[in-house]
Amino acid sequence: MTFCVYCGAPLTDAGRCNSCGAVRVGGTWHEPAHNAVAVSGDPGTGWHPDPTGRHEGRYYVGGQPTDLIRDGGVEALDALGKQQLEQAVAEPYSPGPEGPKRRRVWFAVAAAASVLALVAGAVAAYAYLNRDQTTVDDRYLVALQQAGLSGEYNSDANAVAHGKQVCRAMEEGSPQQGMPADEVAVQYFCPQFTEGFHVLETATITGSFTLHDEKPNAYAPAIEVDGSSCTGAGGYSDVNPETPVTVKNGKGEILTTTYLEPGKGGRYMCTFSMTFEVTEGDDRYVVSVGRRGELSFTFNELKSNGVALVLG
Repeated sequence: MTFCVYCGAPLTDAGRCNSCGAVRVGGTWHEPAHNAVAVSGDPGTGWHPDPTGRHEGRYYVGGQPTDLIRDGGVEALDALGKQQLEQAVAEPYSPGPEGPKRRRVWFAVAAAASVLALVAGAVAAYAYLNRDQTTVDDRYLVALQQAGLSGEYNSDANAVAHGKQVCRAMEEGSPQQGMPADEVAVQYFCPQFTEGFHVLETATITGSFTLHDEKPNAYAPAIEVDGSSCTGAGGYSDVNPETPVTVKNGKGEILTTTYLEPGKGGRYMCTFSMTFEVTEGDDRYVVSVGRRGELSFTFNELKSNGVALVLG
């Protein structure tokens, strides 16, 4: 004796269970149509309209189409329709309420939001850990470049070394003054000296050196003339456009060197122009022209009046 695979009752008919109504089609037992949903508890199991349109209804198990169909209450098998549905449907058919599908959508959205939150957290953590990995030296070099002062040094190492030396000198009692690049160094290496720091001024000084010959000697003139140009002659032959002009500080240290420009004038007076730059910060600025002596000035005197030297 055999028994029903659904209700367990003894089978008296090889094609149908008289207890629960299950049917056997093509050698396969199928749950009865009138109670399939109730027995299985799965809203995707039971009779539903045939999506292929080939028949009135098609039997589903667990949301998957079977080859069992019916038309006008007559059940039969349609393997071709089942095959079409399996190829066309990407997910199990769920003809019931939209709740499960909506839950899947919400789960997907929640998962995506969680991933985004994790990514954002990772980015924030990376930004925090790398928020300021630059050193004071790096920031100082960037500031020098932005101020257009990096060209004053032959290397970054030289710029850093000079900037720190400026701070050490002030810590040892040197005046709080220096060049514009020194001011940048103070801002980064010793900010305690920023207030009261004086940026030294650089001035371009113009001047002249005039050679006089009140009684020119036709045989031994002091000035040699060539058109409107002139130069020293005889005992003054060392006064010419190649004569060096040297500026030193009170300690005898050379601050800058230039040369006389071509002379302009005549046989009685020949004037040579000169131009040089000096930076404030020294007590005295001693200007000499060749071997013709020297004169001392303050920075303000040079800036206001320039240099006017006379010989003869």
